[in-house]
Amino acid sequence: MERRESTVMDFNGLISDEFQADLKKASDLIHENEQVRLLCHYDGDGTSAAIILTNALKRLGIKFHLSFVKALDGPSFNALIDHESSLIIISDAGSDQLRFLDRTDNIIVLDHHFYSDSGTKALNINVRKYGIDGTRDACGATMAFMMALELDGNNADLFPFLMSGILADRQDLGGLTGLNRSLRDLFVSRYRENHTLNLEGDSIINALVYSTDPFYKGITGNQENSSLLLKELNIDPAKKPADLSENEKRILGKRLAKALISQEVGIEALKTMEADVLNFPGMDFNSKELSSIIDGNTRLDSNGVVMQYFLGDKSVRAEMLDNWKIFKTRLIDYCYRSANQLYSLSHVNYFYAPESEMAGSIAGTLMLYLAPQNKPLVGFNVSTENTHVSSRGTRRMIQKGLNLSTVMKNASEEVGGSGGGHDIAAGAVIPKGKEKVFIEAVNRILKETWGGF
Repeated sequence: MERRESTVMDFNGLISDEFQADLKKASDLIHENEQVRLLCHYDGDGTSAAIILTNALKRLGIKFHLSFVKALDGPSFNALIDHESSLIIISDAGSDQLRFLDRTDNIIVLDHHFYSDSGTKALNINVRKYGIDGTRDACGATMAFMMALELDGNNADLFPFLMSGILADRQDLGGLTGLNRSLRDLFVSRYRENHTLNLEGDSIINALVYSTDPFYKGITGNQENSSLLLKELNIDPAKKPADLSENEKRILGKRLAKALISQEVGIEALKTMEADVLNFPGMDFNSKELSSIIDGNTRLDSNGVVMQYFLGDKSVRAEMLDNWKIFKTRLIDYCYRSANQLYSLSHVNYFYAPESEMAGSIAGTLMLYLAPQNKPLVGFNVSTENTHVSSRGTRRMIQKGLNLSTVMKNASEEVGGSGGGHDIAAGAVIPKGKEKVFIEAVNRILKETWGGF
């Protein structure tokens, strides 16, 4: 991406004066530095944010050292920055974890998660501070994109990675709202958009076999059943999803809707069947594929591969796409297995995931498509030292008062761990061997604070 003459972004009432003033402070601080230490959350949203920020820094000629983080507890967080003299930018994490730090000077945080104000010296730019819902209206990539626009209005061409972060963080469910919607409306005219079946891949047969969002039980991961379905509907399996006729989309959509209904999914899952897909000039991937590729690589600890590719090294393209298929294959297998091995307490269902990086993806997929819709879901991954926890709920549960961020935080602290996140999706790290005590605490807290349906 070539450097162009800088332009000033006119937000024109898009955000509050306080929000823009804080972005301006951060921009001035960044411009004063020749090198930046960048810490980003490891998931699809955090990696999309990292792609935005590294490209913005690269264009300014500012050197950067990037690391991805999974958990920011006290010791690990301090160890990351203890000897840092460079400006530190923390993206898609950090607001609530600043309280763990021995020093908070020369730090910029760009976050959207729940947090408690710790009176830190850091420039803590969290959308919730400005009255914006960080669960629905702005994600980590949103914050990175706003920062990039403040640095230079030309960074508007990083919009595809804003969309990939929004999709990875599932903030598109039910349609974009708030700041996400405002940014989309501001820049979408530059791209070609079409409303279509939510399928991705180079052929319709692969799109069905590898479909995890939506996840069609008995079709996803099943080549034979997918082939039989297409044969019955007289659809060429080699056709690209984008090349399906309107009639083919209609008859296929009808059958896929029937499949989801038979799984007894909620309205949220049914809404994922169709999507507004954006096509980006000069990029081989549409918005859904871009998000899925980035997120899939992060779940295999291959964040570096997508970073290389989207910083300009096209030699890793084949590796990046292979990782995507490996992730999809594993996720499908793990989802089928975990769905058959769910445990249940009065107010929560739970399962054990084989890989920590996959626990969140499995929990999210199960909660939407394969698990009972009357209780939130918790996934455990037991490692050699700690157990990583991922939890998921539904929009309907949130409307009834569920807040998994509070549940994960309080339950984890009872067993000597730490946790937090969103009301609809949150995580924790707890000592190994405390899983039973933890899940019982989760169940008790849910009974006291949520009560169920």
